[in-house]
Amino acid sequence: MHSRPLVHAVRRGVDLLSKVTETVAALLLWMIFFVLLGELLSRNLLSRSLAGSWELAAFMMAAMFFLGLAPALLAGSHVRVTMLSHLLVGRVAKIVEASILTVALVVSGYAATALINLALRSFQRGSLSWELSVPLVLPQAFVALGMALLAFTFAAKLFLLLFDDSVLPAEKT
Repeated sequence: MHSRPLVHAVRRGVDLLSKVTETVAALLLWMIFFVLLGELLSRNLLSRSLAGSWELAAFMMAAMFFLGLAPALLAGSHVRVTMLSHLLVGRVAKIVEASILTVALVVSGYAATALINLALRSFQRGSLSWELSVPLVLPQAFVALGMALLAFTFAAKLFLLLFDDSVLPAEKT
């Protein structure tokens, strides 16, 4: 089959992107921990707050959540209604799954486009955050990237469903 090398490349590409974004999301979680630990220590030991710590933590949390979407999808940890899918088998199950993946791809693709446009507008306007004057394009770009990777993952899952009749290797079924 001619699509076999392409199927293999899609599997490897999705897996690699997932590992990278999963690692970045985990690093962001640790960074949030250290920023908030510093805030708590500063408040309790020095009786003063670290300027912008909560704003910075919020930006990192948004990036962490969105960058974690695609790896969570591949790991099978997204909430999913399986009552109907357990009743379906064969071609009908494949059609239903393909339909669901198509809707998810359209919705996540639309959201990714909107978030990319938001980041681009912030960049063009030079928008800054309230407390730290961080260019808003930075946190918005990470959120947009996370949503775009989720859309890409839905596209890859749909492609593999149609051309490989299997699930992605990291997915739990």
